[in-house]
This record gives sequence, C-alpha cells and structure tokens, in this order.
Amino acid sequence: MPKKPLRMAVVSCGAIAQAHLRGIAACEDAELVAVVSRDEARRQKAAETFGAKRSCADFEEVLKDDEVDAVVICSPNFLHFPCAMEALQAGKHVLTEKPVADSYADGVTLVEEAERRGLRLMSSQNTRYLAAMRKAREILISGEMGRPLHLLYTLTGWYEGPASWWKDCKRFLIANSGSHPLDFFPWMTGAKPARVYATAHSNKPNFPGEDDFCVHLTLDNGAHAITYTTINSRFSRRDMVIVCEKGTLFLDGLRTLSRDGEVLVEGGPDPFVEQMREFVSAALEGRAPGNSGRDVLPSLAVIDAAYRSVEECRAVALRQDEGGRWEIQ
Repeated sequence: MPKKPLRMAVVSCGAIAQAHLRGIAACEDAELVAVVSRDEARRQKAAETFGAKRSCADFEEVLKDDEVDAVVICSPNFLHFPCAMEALQAGKHVLTEKPVADSYADGVTLVEEAERRGLRLMSSQNTRYLAAMRKAREILISGEMGRPLHLLYTLTGWYEGPASWWKDCKRFLIANSGSHPLDFFPWMTGAKPARVYATAHSNKPNFPGEDDFCVHLTLDNGAHAITYTTINSRFSRRDMVIVCEKGTLFLDGLRTLSRDGEVLVEGGPDPFVEQMREFVSAALEGRAPGNSGRDVLPSLAVIDAAYRSVEECRAVALRQDEGGRWEIQ
C-alpha cells in the first residue's frame, strides 16, 4: 500500500516562502494543498508556480480544511506564535519560520500545546542543514580537534530602508538574525548556554529597533561564542571561525568548510529541501524532528537574555531548573 503524503499549506507567500515551497516541491512524500496570502497576485503566482490545489486569502480556511495535515508559517515574526497556536489547536503539524515565538515563555507554551496534542512543531533553522555546518558539528562533537575555545560568527550587509513587515515586530535584529547563531552555537558544540552579554544600537531612525548587535555567549564547556551582525555595512560578509585546542575551522559563507587551510566541504544540497524532508518524515513517522520546538527553546532563552543584557547593561546568567526550564538571572 503506497504511503500517504503529508498534505501541506504554506501561510504567506513572500520571499522566504519561496524557499519552503521549493522544499515541498522536492519532497516526494509531501503534497502542496494550499497557499495563503492576503496579496492576491502573490498567492496566485505561488499556486501556479508550485502546483497548489487552491489559494486562499483567509488563514481560517486552511485551519478548517480536513485535507491539510500541516502548515508552514512564513508570516512576519510577530505572527509566528498566534498562527502556530491556532494551527496546533486545529490539529495541524507546524513548521514555522524562526524565531518560533517572540519569547521563551511563548515558545514553551507552543511546545506544550504540540506535545499535548501529539503534533510536530518545528522551527526553521535551515543553517543546521548546510553540509559544511553539519560536517563542522561532526568534527566538534567527535572531540578530534580537542575542546572548542572560541567561535566567532560575523554577518554584515546593507538595508536602505525597512521592509514593510518590520514595523510591527516587537523585537528586531537580535531576534530575527541572531536566532541562527544563538541556535547553532550550542547545537554545533553540544554545550549549553551559561552566560550572555550583549550590546546593540539603533542607527537608523526609520528602523523599528536595533540594526546592529554583538552577543557574547559563554557556553558551559568554557567556550566563548560571539556573533556580530549589522545591516549598516556596504561590505557584505558571512563567515565563522572556530578555534579549537588542536586546530581551527573556517566556514566561508557557511557553505565552504576548511580545517587549518585544507578545504573539507564545498557547497551541498539545498538546506531548505533537506529541512523539509526532515519535517515531512517526522510528521509521517510520528517522531520529533531534528530542530523541534523543544530543541530550540534554549536559543529563545538566550535571545531573552540578550535583550535583558542590552536593557540593563550587564552580563546575564542562564540556568536550567530541575524541571528543565531556563531561568534568566
């Protein structure tokens, strides 16, 4: 008997949705049932390009549709939590763009709702699916290069003006761009966050919040993980240096990995396709996906701690209580 495909809907049809739609199209066990957007031209184009059975202007149509098993939420950040909660309450599996919620507390609420209902909740952490990143993690976890001492991730770029959806975001660049490194630092090293010190600046008055930031994350294995991001630079750069006891890893664009100058990995498959395959197979098999909602809760706690650090101009400690919940001190 052939396997029943996971019937999916994509909510919002902006730029990031195109990557998820490509992922669905490449996944043999997925079927695109619907696309949702208030923008008629966008949703019709997405439906035609990717072969959706129908397009909808109202999210409620998808929630009430028994032919939809799962939703991919590509809406602005401040809508991730309410859309995900409504979808879970309607009995749908959820893959949502990062961050999964605007706060650690909201993230916990979503995780508990998904687990109570036996549904899959996944945060889109596509950098985890880059071949170079996965190889770097393999090396670090194996211990063959000794203990990681320092991780430095840099992202620079330029935005002339704010995107239309930014104006309603409660949090800006740390939550939006920082959600990648603040997730993959612990993931790559197998360590837990222990201490956060952050600085951030708002240089452009027409932007909704911080447009550059630096977060210094101390891990419980003693490593220092630092991320610097700005959208004020006309020089674009994205790379990471990982200094270990027995050598140095360098990730150029996060897609080329070298060890002490020797290239180990170049390129690789589309991370959004790989991520979608993981989500679909997890939903069909009834197991937790690799970057489940619960798996990314530590990064939400780190983001909360970073904003606290910026507001109070001090280092902030993180700890887990006996029940596994994160506390900011």
